[in-house]
Amino acid sequence: MGACLNSIKAWADQIVVVDTGSTDNTVEVASYYGAQVEYFSWEDDFAAARNYSLQFAVGDWILVLDADEYIEGNLEMLSDLVAKDYEGYYLTIKSPLGIGVESEDHVVRFFRNGRGYTFRGAIHEQIASSIEEHKGKAAIGFSHIIVKHRGYVPEEILRKQKGNRNSRIIKKQLEKRQEDTFMLYSLGIELVQQAQYEEAYNAAMKALHYMTGEEGYFREVILLALMSSFKKGNYGEAEEELFVKALSMLPEDGDIAFLAGLRQALLGDYHQAGELFLKEGCNTVLVPAHLIHAILGELFFKQGLWSEASGYFKRSLEKMPSLYSVVRLIEIMNQGQTDVDKALADAMDGHFIKLAQEAVQEEDYYAAAVICLVAVAKDIQNFDQCDTLYQLLIKQASGMPVSGKEYLNILYQQIEICKAVLATDKKCLIVYGYLAKAVTKSLDMWLALWPEHNVKNIWECCL
Repeated sequence: MGACLNSIKAWADQIVVVDTGSTDNTVEVASYYGAQVEYFSWEDDFAAARNYSLQFAVGDWILVLDADEYIEGNLEMLSDLVAKDYEGYYLTIKSPLGIGVESEDHVVRFFRNGRGYTFRGAIHEQIASSIEEHKGKAAIGFSHIIVKHRGYVPEEILRKQKGNRNSRIIKKQLEKRQEDTFMLYSLGIELVQQAQYEEAYNAAMKALHYMTGEEGYFREVILLALMSSFKKGNYGEAEEELFVKALSMLPEDGDIAFLAGLRQALLGDYHQAGELFLKEGCNTVLVPAHLIHAILGELFFKQGLWSEASGYFKRSLEKMPSLYSVVRLIEIMNQGQTDVDKALADAMDGHFIKLAQEAVQEEDYYAAAVICLVAVAKDIQNFDQCDTLYQLLIKQASGMPVSGKEYLNILYQQIEICKAVLATDKKCLIVYGYLAKAVTKSLDMWLALWPEHNVKNIWECCL
């Protein structure tokens, strides 16, 4: 909570913290920041707790934050926002998911005080509908305020046992009204986080059955149904129909196109999968950009389209060092494609030692050796960083005949001699020629003996 209060202390005239039964140092932290602490007996209703807090606000405007949220940047724009005629503003809530991506939502959290606006919903409570009923949708504006939320990071969910609490609240609400589509959607989200994918899929499909398509979260329910259908497996006619309908209703939606492409990849239709990714799927926010490029690289790799595949693997590497993309680029080199070694060296840039060490940890000594050699071929100075490691790789490479290791050791000594000469005469073209030959012959040896790599399909990590 300290990060939350610290992010707003310079901008707030009053800070109110409502304690719903904490057992940690919440009250002490709140007091340290000069907050007014009030107490509320928790009754499995977030809206009730929110609304209880509103009575203590004395200013003209209210900003609402959870304890695991904080403002990113500053709030200098507040003076401009309060000068306008809006009754409230949407803030952007960014929630890191712990897998290199973050979800993004827009929620009304900054609004006028004393107008009778109240939160609604026992869970995932909202105040927007209350403002709209009083003043209409046009009364709510969009701000550039960004709130970072840590609540969906896996360790936070586990620490707070959010899943059990949230599911309990949602099920209570569904007992009162089983066709409550927002509660069904919320239940589906909780079930996914608990790895209950079949139940999550059923909850999402039940919500869609009752929905009109005009709901503000209609698209999110479709995405939930699509994603949980992957996780549960057992693809059938119902799942196929769901994908067809989703694409027809939202043909330009990047996330839906991505999931549809992912499904085609899993079914082995790499060409159709590639078309879906290239059309709209590249615009998805469900996975980081480096993973999208790696998936596209793999789709082209499966089709034997080496030039296209190497281009996407290179882009993936440039965005995020990955041994997966390195291994695939090496295998494309082994197909006789020219200049792939240069592309690999450029893409790895200063990360080649880290990638080589990662390969060693995976006991992939051949990949580690090729990584070192393409880096040295790009810049002889890189030899200083991988000298000792490369010697070790020659010794440890399994499946390497003794004659091969002896040959590689001779070439290694030649590289060392060339480097020593170049240290005193950097312009000696003859030595550069010998160096290039020694590195090239070493590469050829490693590639000639390159073992089969059983690489897991990159898209499986999205499941």
